[in-house]
Amino acid sequence: MKKISIITPCLNAEKYIVETVESVIGQTAVQSGRVELEYIICDGLSKDRTVERIQSFDCPFIKLLSESDLGMYHALSKGLRLATGDICAYVNAGDYYSRHAFDIILDLFESKQVKWLTGLNVNYNDRSQFVASFLPFKYRKNLLGCGYYGKKLPFVQQESTFWSKELNALIDPYTLSTFQYAGDFYIWRQFAAVEQLKIVEAYLGGFRLHKGQLSENLKAYMAEMASIETKAGIKELLTVQFDRIIWKREPRLKKLLNRDGLFRYDHQLQKWV
Repeated sequence: MKKISIITPCLNAEKYIVETVESVIGQTAVQSGRVELEYIICDGLSKDRTVERIQSFDCPFIKLLSESDLGMYHALSKGLRLATGDICAYVNAGDYYSRHAFDIILDLFESKQVKWLTGLNVNYNDRSQFVASFLPFKYRKNLLGCGYYGKKLPFVQQESTFWSKELNALIDPYTLSTFQYAGDFYIWRQFAAVEQLKIVEAYLGGFRLHKGQLSENLKAYMAEMASIETKAGIKELLTVQFDRIIWKREPRLKKLLNRDGLFRYDHQLQKWV
């Protein structure tokens, strides 16, 4: 049986933490016993009822670490050091997974030897309502390293992204802990040096749009990203112009041009292809 490690860094998140926790421990793959869950919640000494609400679950899958930290990515780095799962991911308080996400992840990691996977790009509003989604095109390794996803092209949606445990060796915990905004870019950049991010045409998780998020400070995010991104060459400059056009086109064209990097469910074969 495979083990999935999920990490949630949080601070003063009593408004959102319950919904996030429920989306993790309520997974169909967990409830059916198909997967072993390790859920690590790293709280930065919240002053509200966040810890109380987490403890109210009294769940054997949850490992709660509540201590001071230097920010979200410092907390995440602590969680990654503790993670022992075959598959890893992190989800922030306020965001949540589709109930069948882990089953889809297991299907693909087991049958397709996937190492790094993301799903549909999904947004929720502040009332937890599903309000938007779209199928990504390609996440090219060279464009990831250059920081184009977020500047010229859509971000990699962290809430829908999962990876194999061996990729954790590419993350330096100290380096990750120094980021305040663009720690996710650091992680994707490290992974992209050796692995291709694959896409599945499925709803795995989503990002809640509400005030007070770190991602609202886009200028600071871009500054951190620029400090470690690879300088783009002519090839990257031309490729990103082409990709910007395709990202805006209908899903049928995206599928046609990304056959090697996209998984979809075949209803006739009753499996992911």
